[in-house]
Amino acid sequence: MTSYLIDKLEALKEDENKLKEQQRLLHEEIELEIEKKRRLELDGTITKLRTQVDELTKNIEGEIMPDNRRVVLSFGKHNYTREEQIEIQQQNYGSVELLTLEKFKNNLSKVETEKQKELLKNQGKKSSYVQNQLSIPLEIKIYDDIIPIFTTMIGIMKKQEFEIETLKNKFKPDK
Repeated sequence: MTSYLIDKLEALKEDENKLKEQQRLLHEEIELEIEKKRRLELDGTITKLRTQVDELTKNIEGEIMPDNRRVVLSFGKHNYTREEQIEIQQQNYGSVELLTLEKFKNNLSKVETEKQKELLKNQGKKSSYVQNQLSIPLEIKIYDDIIPIFTTMIGIMKKQEFEIETLKNKFKPDK
């Protein structure tokens, strides 16, 4: 009889070990599902943020700024060819040729800040013309300032996700 009870006790201990192993496997599976859901949410967040940044970027794409090469030609350091200089000088003040925001800013960087201030102060009759040649409208400047911040945030989020994955793999016990 004692032998029967000992065998039954060992069988129960074996069943207990099997149940503990099943419980451990279920815990791992649940953790994996939670992690998958979290990653999907993060991926969704990154995707949504990227989509929103792309939409914001559309607001400042293309040729949207007035051609400010005349200001650079008159008051800045330039490397325009003779033909470009003639073309710029022949531009009519009333004509509205456009540049991309990047070209506009590049041209603006060729005119010293002090010279820009002086020009704005002494603008006279051509006030709106000079103002348009030397400054980026506020609504465009806001987009131009915000988009790089969001792009950096997306990069940071992706890098953090990669680092978390690397750490998890590093500390994951081998099976």
